[in-house]
Amino acid sequence: MNLLVLNHMKILIVLTVLIPFVSSAEITFSKKENKVMMSGKCTELQAEIPSLSQWTINSKAGNGCENLSPAGQYEDFCAYNVTSCVPEHVVKYQNANPEIDGPNCWNLSLVMKGILPHLRYTTPQEMNFYMAPPLCRQLKDSEPRQAGDIGAIRSIANGAINESHGFIYISEKLSYSKNGATKRSPYALQSLDGVLGAYGVPRNADCRKNEITNTNCKNAVSYFRCQSLDSYMASHQEIPDKVKKFFSESAKAENCISEQTMKGKALTAEAVQNITDASLSLTVFANQIKQDIEFKKLPADEQSFIANALFFRLQGISTQLSINNEKFLADSTSILTRSFVDNFNSYADQKKSK
Repeated sequence: MNLLVLNHMKILIVLTVLIPFVSSAEITFSKKENKVMMSGKCTELQAEIPSLSQWTINSKAGNGCENLSPAGQYEDFCAYNVTSCVPEHVVKYQNANPEIDGPNCWNLSLVMKGILPHLRYTTPQEMNFYMAPPLCRQLKDSEPRQAGDIGAIRSIANGAINESHGFIYISEKLSYSKNGATKRSPYALQSLDGVLGAYGVPRNADCRKNEITNTNCKNAVSYFRCQSLDSYMASHQEIPDKVKKFFSESAKAENCISEQTMKGKALTAEAVQNITDASLSLTVFANQIKQDIEFKKLPADEQSFIANALFFRLQGISTQLSINNEKFLADSTSILTRSFVDNFNSYADQKKSK
């Protein structure tokens, strides 16, 4: 094969990668054979690579990748292989859809920060719970955002502020989001402005700050910096090992449900046993809490955090099982969840009466 033919082939390969994006000024992401590709105007892509690189470093998912060369170029349009620039979750799930409804924006945000372990339906109440200390704090307007911070879009009506959407902030141009809880909604790197626009956040500076201070915005975004649950547990040695074990056991159960939800396959007998054991052990612990000396020694705010976090785990397991049409498991877990709540409420009431 002569040099002229080889050069023609290289040009054809570059054109195949770039032509779909030449007519658009948008930065576009695609995935092929486990490679995540970013395409668009060369100068815009080069400006975003440091943010993607910093996101990877902040997520402790790699060493960054600022010195990338284009995988293809046509005039002022380029394509970059950014697989090494993004966390493993993106490499695995970019443009992927669950086989079953459930996993949503709030779950993605919390999973990416290591607060939740696996993919499932997450309620707005669970998202709101974690956006407060001890795991997360709201950024002040004076603080610069960092790649990997959580963006929370909230609706405002009659003075009430409610969760509407969650995503991962990468830069002023890029985000990582799952726009919906249905199986038709993929995980996707996408335009930040597109996400804010899709959820009705106006292009008004007061509605796009770190803090929500203008209640005239029907929808506004605010930003949060979070630590992982493992990081929190490691820094609180006073938390009993058996409590930490409950989180590990619930993670095993959630992993089984996540596998079913993402792949659409039936639960194995081992998965059913994991889910049952995790739910039952949490409920037994709650039933014995009044006599648990180690737990009673913890500060009240730690007790409250642990109780609520475990409750949301149980509730999430039950809800996703229901969506997956696992009626018996869903019903039994729901009963155990109510029992868990009743026992903890009884314990809390007893403490107040003293």
